[in-house]
Amino acid sequence: NRQDEFGQLMEDINHLTNTLEKNQTSRRRWIADISHELRTPLAILVGEIEALKDGIRPFNAEQLESLDQEIQRLHHLTDDLYELSLSDIGGLRYEFERMDLAGCVTQVIKSHELSAKEKNMAITFDGETNVLVSADSKRIHQLLSNLIRNSLAYTDMPGRVKFSLQLRQGNAILSVSDTAPSVAEDQCLHLFEPLYRQDVSRTRRGSGAGLGLAICQNIVEAHRGKIAANPSALGGLQIVIELPLAQKEAA
Repeated sequence: NRQDEFGQLMEDINHLTNTLEKNQTSRRRWIADISHELRTPLAILVGEIEALKDGIRPFNAEQLESLDQEIQRLHHLTDDLYELSLSDIGGLRYEFERMDLAGCVTQVIKSHELSAKEKNMAITFDGETNVLVSADSKRIHQLLSNLIRNSLAYTDMPGRVKFSLQLRQGNAILSVSDTAPSVAEDQCLHLFEPLYRQDVSRTRRGSGAGLGLAICQNIVEAHRGKIAANPSALGGLQIVIELPLAQKEAA
């Protein structure tokens, strides 16, 4: 409970120890999950290629599109696995500085306006402005982009994604809510587990590998923050992120 630099050092060491212990126990489970996730698109590719070779199916644009879909799925899965592995072992580089969280949210929303429009989705933002936090702007941008892509992938069309930013007890509270379908409350905690996609209502072929929220959790925890999921009042899923304000603003 020391309030000097030694207390801060002990807190940092405890934070590192807890992170290492969690990573060690989860990595064993990942091996089985990853192999299963990779086998599915590979099995489909092998089956379709064998059917083409045997003349059972004609080689046309439809079959080419099907093959390309599975290849893209493999591509996204391997990219996400690599990014998550780097994040989990501390390989992602963080450069902390004072930044405006509200401004970053606005910027990320603007960069996804076109893809949202193509999917008949509306993205809105309300709440506090000029909210300063000590963070890595690139990683926060990555965090927000992952959350938007997650909502766009799993929300029924037409739909809505709502960002809200509030201040509470020296922390910035950012919530991201979307419309139906939702997730059962008892499954929300598991959404941050790598490769977890057991809720059928928010599982779609090609929508992702179930790694986006796991990456989000790693980024938030690296910023000494908290992240949680629960059913949204809009009928879908709500992700709530709590980040400490920059020291002066928190005081």
